[in-house]
Amino acid sequence: MQLLTTFSTGSEQVRIGVAFLLIAGVVALFMRTERRHVLRVVLVYLLSLLVRFAAVLSTSGGMPALSKTLTFLALLFEWIALLNLGALLFFSVLLKIVRLEAPRILRELTVAASYIVLLIYLFSINHVDISGIIATSAVLTAVIGLSLQDILSNVMGGLALQMDRSIKVGDWVRYGEIAGIVREITWRHTAVESRNGDRFVIPNNLVMKNTVMLQGRRFDGTNKQRRWIYFNIDYRFSPSAIIEAVNESLRRQPIQGVAVEPEPHVLMFDFKESWAQYAVRYWLTDIVNDDRTDSEIRTRIYFALKRIGVPLSIPSSTLFMQRDRGERVRVAELERMQRLRDIELVAIFRGLTAEERQKVAQTLIYTPFVAGETIIMQGHAVHHLYILTSGTVEVRVSIDGGPSSAVRKLEAPDFFGEMGMLTGEPRRATVVALTNVECWRLDKEGLQEILTARPPIATEISHILASRDVELAGVREGLSEDAKKARLASAHKSLLTRIESFFGL
Repeated sequence: MQLLTTFSTGSEQVRIGVAFLLIAGVVALFMRTERRHVLRVVLVYLLSLLVRFAAVLSTSGGMPALSKTLTFLALLFEWIALLNLGALLFFSVLLKIVRLEAPRILRELTVAASYIVLLIYLFSINHVDISGIIATSAVLTAVIGLSLQDILSNVMGGLALQMDRSIKVGDWVRYGEIAGIVREITWRHTAVESRNGDRFVIPNNLVMKNTVMLQGRRFDGTNKQRRWIYFNIDYRFSPSAIIEAVNESLRRQPIQGVAVEPEPHVLMFDFKESWAQYAVRYWLTDIVNDDRTDSEIRTRIYFALKRIGVPLSIPSSTLFMQRDRGERVRVAELERMQRLRDIELVAIFRGLTAEERQKVAQTLIYTPFVAGETIIMQGHAVHHLYILTSGTVEVRVSIDGGPSSAVRKLEAPDFFGEMGMLTGEPRRATVVALTNVECWRLDKEGLQEILTARPPIATEISHILASRDVELAGVREGLSEDAKKARLASAHKSLLTRIESFFGL
C-alpha cells in the first residue's frame, strides 16, 4: 500500500500516467456515448498532476505544511480519476460485453461509496483523528436529514425506481395530465418528454406516491395499447351492413402499427339522439405513432362507408338545401354520360348494343379505395369487375402461399377482375391500391339479365378473354402462330363453357 501514500514518482508515475491516458483514449475512441465522461476523468487526472507540481514547488520553497496539503489533494484527485475510470470500464465496457445493464444510480452509488472509503483511509494514514469527524458527521447528518426531507425522499425514490426498474427510460407514461416518453431518471427527478417536445421534470417522491400509467406495457411482455375510434351513422342504415363493411376494410390489408391478433373490429357502441354510435376497437403496437395510426383507421372507415353509399351522420338540426329539379336532372345526366364513357373502356362490353350498355351502366356502384388498401385478395371468390377511373393499382401474385411479388401496375383508365365476375373462379392475383383510387364496381347480377336475354354475347366475351390470355401466354412462353391458334380455340371453348355454367345459360 506504499503506492497509495506516495503514488511514486519518476518512472513509476510516468508509467501509470501513460497507462491511464492510453486506456481513457481507447474507451473514448470506441464508446462515443462515454466521451464526455472520459473527458471529465482525464481533466481530473491532469488537475492532480498540476497540484502535485505545485506541491513540489512548495517543498523547494520551504513551505512543508502547504506541500503536505497539496500532496494530499494531488493523491485524492489521482485516485478519484482512477476510481471513475475503473467504474467506467466495469459498468460501460465489461457489463455490456456480458450483456448486462446496471442502473445508472448503482454506478453512482458505487463510486460515492469508494470516495468515502478512500477519504477515511487517506485520513487514517495521515494521522487524522477521524472519530471526531464521524461523530460530528452523525450530528450534522441528523440536522441535514430533518431539513432536507423532500430532497432525501427524491433521492430514495430515484434509487428505488432504478433498482426495481418499474419505470424505465423509453417507457411511455401518463402522470396526471402529463403524457410522454421517459427520457431520464436521476437521483432527484424523472424527466418526461411530451409529444409536443415539452420536457416535464417530476420529483421522484411524487412518482413514488402517485399512480403512473405505463402506456402499452403488458404483463405478457408485449407492448400493445387498446384504442377506440368512434363514428356516427344515421339510423336509416343497417348496423350489420356497417359492421361488415368496416370490418372487411380493416382486415383486408394489415395496417402499420395495428396488431394482427387480436384483430381490429367494429362495435355498435351506443344510441344517440338521431344517430347510432359505432366504434372501431384495435390494439396499437407503435405507441409513438398513435395519431398517425388513428388517422389511418379513420381513413379506412371513411372509404369503407363510401363504397356502400353510407354517409357519416349529420346533426339533426342541420338544414338541407335542396337543388331545384332542373339542377338534379342535369347532375343525373352528367353522371349517366360518365358511366357510359367508363363502360366503353372495357373491351368485353364493346359488342353490346347502346341499350345494353345503358343497362350495365345503371348497375355500376361507385367504389373508392384509399392508398395501401387491398381491392382484391388472391384465392377469394368475389364476383366483381372493377373499372379503374382514377389512380394506380398494383397486381401481386403469391406462389404456393409464399410472399406476394408485384407483376404489373395498372393506371386509370383500365379494368380488372373480369374473370372472377364472368366465371366465378377464385382470384388469381391480389390487387392493391398504390394511390387513392376511384372505381366503378360491376357485380354478376348487373350482367345476368343481358346474357340471359342474348346468350350469344357470352361467345363474344369468351373470345375476347381467350385472345387476351393467349397473347400474354405467347409473350411469356414464346409460342408460334400455330401454337397460338390451337391454344386460342381450346381457351375459347373452356371459357365459354365456364361462363355459360356460371350464369346458367
